[in-house]
Amino acid sequence: MIYYIILTAFTVSIDSFLCGFSLAMGKVKKIPLVLIITFTVLIMCFITNYSAMLLTPYLNEKTVGLGGIILIGIGLFNLINKTTKNTNEKRDIFTQYLLAGVAVGLDGAIANLSLSLMGLNDFYVPIIIALCHGVMIYLSIILANASLIRKIEKFSFIAPLLLIGLGIYKIVVLI
Repeated sequence: MIYYIILTAFTVSIDSFLCGFSLAMGKVKKIPLVLIITFTVLIMCFITNYSAMLLTPYLNEKTVGLGGIILIGIGLFNLINKTTKNTNEKRDIFTQYLLAGVAVGLDGAIANLSLSLMGLNDFYVPIIIALCHGVMIYLSIILANASLIRKIEKFSFIAPLLLIGLGIYKIVVLI
């Protein structure tokens, strides 16, 4: 059963890899990005893990579409911020990381909800899902900071477009 949980966690964390990669193409701090997104995913998974029985009649797979909408919003926010200077940059970066955590964490939370409904609602399930998201984000940051990527840094508009594309993909898949 642990293999099924790990496979599920890996599957729902692939969008974390893409999100982390696109966010890391800008000038971001690695550790805060990984920690904020991972902690956000962990909290979301704990909430769904322990409230599965209460929310069952009201939730379905369509809820994952919210993650796509949030990713599109983050991408648009990044595109707009490329053209305007903001004086409160630290707060905006934290908000962006938190929103990214919510966006990529919705898949993990919904997967955790489905695992909980299947009887796999042990305390370690949210931890495995959150850690998998954290590992994927960290790997994507390492790849994004490779020397080849630094050479194309002038194409920083690509990162928000990747987020928008990922968000659109998540919505289209549901249709």
